[in-house]
Amino acid sequence: MDLRHLRHFAVLAETGSLHQAARRLRLQQPALSQSIRSLEADVGASLVDRCPSGTRLTRAGKIFLNDVQNILSSLDQAVRIARQVGSGMDVSLRLGITRDIVTTRLTNVLSRFQSISFHGRAIVNDTLRSNYRWQLDNGLLDLVLLPTTMTADIKHAEKLWEDDIHLVLPVTHPLVTASMINVNQLVGVSLILNRGNDNSAIDDALLAAGRLAGLTIDVTSQASFLETRLMLVAAGLGITALPALSSALAATPGIVGRPLSPPLKVTTVAMWPVSGPTPAAQRFLTIARSLKETDTEDGL
Repeated sequence: MDLRHLRHFAVLAETGSLHQAARRLRLQQPALSQSIRSLEADVGASLVDRCPSGTRLTRAGKIFLNDVQNILSSLDQAVRIARQVGSGMDVSLRLGITRDIVTTRLTNVLSRFQSISFHGRAIVNDTLRSNYRWQLDNGLLDLVLLPTTMTADIKHAEKLWEDDIHLVLPVTHPLVTASMINVNQLVGVSLILNRGNDNSAIDDALLAAGRLAGLTIDVTSQASFLETRLMLVAAGLGITALPALSSALAATPGIVGRPLSPPLKVTTVAMWPVSGPTPAAQRFLTIARSLKETDTEDGL
């Protein structure tokens, strides 16, 4: 399969017109048509239909386009990194994160990383955590930070730091008056959690603590996006849970955090490909370790 044909297909899909796509690619229109036919022959399926207004993708073409765009994006990124290495420049760090570890601690690590990376930079991806293993294995990411409540060792990974889990309540909630909230006090309390295809490690820990105490916790709302969850909390529809150092907790009006009793913690783990951490990933890990040591000295 010719890589040029993939690029031609991607441009045609974007423009919806053989004429416009040919102009952008600086090709004659018959040459572009032949390129698309060759690609369809290689794929073994029709990808593009002609219509009075131009062209449109078939069902197979729409599905194929998503993977083509990922391939082209990964290739372009690989070329940039190779050129950076070849010229002696710092290489960017492709970092994957999840909403459960977006804290002031991570902000500090990223800030320090950026300040010492003169040419490279952190390219951060916050897609579903269920995709990260695949992205690492396929060379799309250099390092992934994942939250876990597991204590078992993970291959090709390192535990970076622990964060306390706090309940997040509206400022008008009766439990706000308590300096610490016992898990048993959650009976009858409406919880707003993410119980979709990308479950939160913090939510899992909270529900597990409830089960351990013999409680049936009432999950009244399921919201995948953190902004939605905090909006619902501020509106008084329930409570949720976040790391104590969550950036969103401090930035959202109308809510307040309270620690749990017994304490719940979430561990941030760094994972890298089987081939090992890249130089940029190693630099990030060194900064994270130094901040962890500082936190330990400060009693955090």
